Amino acid sequence: MKAQLARVLPSEAPHLHLEPPPAPLPLQWLRDLPLAWLLVPLALAKLSAVAFGILDIDESDWSIAGRLLGQGALPYVGFVEKKPILSFVFYLPAAIAGYRQWVMQLVALAWIFATALLAGRAAKEWTRDDDAGRAAAWLYALAACGGIPAVNAETMMNLPAAAALWWFVRAERSRRLRDAALVGALVAAASLFKHQAGILLIAFALTLAWEWLRRRSREAARMAALVCGFTLPWLAVAAIYWRLGHLAEFFEWNVLRNLGYAAHAAGSPWPRLLKGLVAGAFGAAPLLWWLAAREARLPTADPARKGLALAFGLTWIPVSLGGRFYEHYFLQFLPVLAILAAPAALGLLERWDDLRPWRRRALAFFALFPVIFWAGHGFVRGMVGQCPLQENRAREIAGWLRRNTEPTDRLFVWGHYSPLYYLADRLPGTRYYAASVHVGDFDPSHLPDGFDPRPYVSERDVRQTIEDLSRSGTRWFVDTAPSGLHDWNRMPLSAVAELDGYVREHYQLVAQPAGARVYRRR
Repeated sequence: MKAQLARVLPSEAPHLHLEPPPAPLPLQWLRDLPLAWLLVPLALAKLSAVAFGILDIDESDWSIAGRLLGQGALPYVGFVEKKPILSFVFYLPAAIAGYRQWVMQLVALAWIFATALLAGRAAKEWTRDDDAGRAAAWLYALAACGGIPAVNAETMMNLPAAAALWWFVRAERSRRLRDAALVGALVAAASLFKHQAGILLIAFALTLAWEWLRRRSREAARMAALVCGFTLPWLAVAAIYWRLGHLAEFFEWNVLRNLGYAAHAAGSPWPRLLKGLVAGAFGAAPLLWWLAAREARLPTADPARKGLALAFGLTWIPVSLGGRFYEHYFLQFLPVLAILAAPAALGLLERWDDLRPWRRRALAFFALFPVIFWAGHGFVRGMVGQCPLQENRAREIAGWLRRNTEPTDRLFVWGHYSPLYYLADRLPGTRYYAASVHVGDFDPSHLPDGFDPRPYVSERDVRQTIEDLSRSGTRWFVDTAPSGLHDWNRMPLSAVAELDGYVREHYQLVAQPAGARVYRRR
């Protein structure tokens, strides 16, 4: 270019200093800001969680599990839950800190930050562009603000899922068997936090199958390596349980119970779907979803891009299972959405100065929307008393238990509200810290008035509860059904005749705080 100009304007050529045009200001910020600044929006969105403690019942479930695990209880034996084992290990800090959720919030903050960095590495590997990698990291962090106040399973699984997406792109470049095996192992790690992450294995396997049909190359061997990499971590955990003599329990809670829970739900799913889309998906991170959806629908011969698009599309399957559509389910999309959206987001930044002012303002607003809305939403929810630890009935029941029981006493709560244990600072006296599995494993808030739970009573869980109560001599039994706490009035103890009879025979009613019935062993 300089030589051409010198021939045209020889007298002016020595004075020319051609520089590339300056980058638009937002693009320059993207390049200059250290990635440590990702922590700023993440920490801002977490302030409400620090202020109000438990934001989701699942958090108190895991807090209990973490404390029991720290005391040597074996998951699926000493305590039972249909979640994979790494989700309990993640909450092990609760064994040290007790019922102090702020500790887990700090762990989760670092975890989400690392996940954003991994999403950025995946986008950089895919596009060969540093700027796209930084854009993906920011997209993930900003979108995660829409769901990070609660430390949930999606938060846990997204880090190994982002790592799997990164290594999948690398494996498509290298085409080495060991890289394919590592991708499978990373997907397995994600699924050991939450089973639904296994959908990535299907997306990657379909990509390899397509390439095998198209090119007849070594994709069959790479697919075998992928599946072996996924299988080995699960086999290793199963082997540990087999060695301990509890393989049946491991299989029951990881496969049978989990599939049963995914297969059914109560009530119409459509209102829940609408709420999930607004609060957990399009309404939570509109810019991310828009850019990723545009990118995913473009035709491509690139197998890495095909795998990312398949991961995006197929993730709707696990999110939809059971028709519950909780808002936090949609967080599972975030790693692949951030990677897919990065090139389009970078294109917008490069054209920033050419965009109309109203469009620039709209893009900035929708990019920051998760931080603006969800940080405020958390504080509004806390100020109006809608957080689990603020439930007046739960506080009154837990207050009575703290005043009238010993710190070492164990409880059994007939209900679906584990924050009672958290508020009372007590541990369960049986393997069950939620009684939902005894009567169909429904979310009671999804049930209609007049629901009859008797056909759904699990005789096996009732029998094991009675065995645990007898063996441990659990002193306190709390029936929350009369109080209506978390809609548990739809599950009266009288509907479970065997357990109701055991309580009448071995316990006596001593108090009724907030309408709940507190029994003490005779």
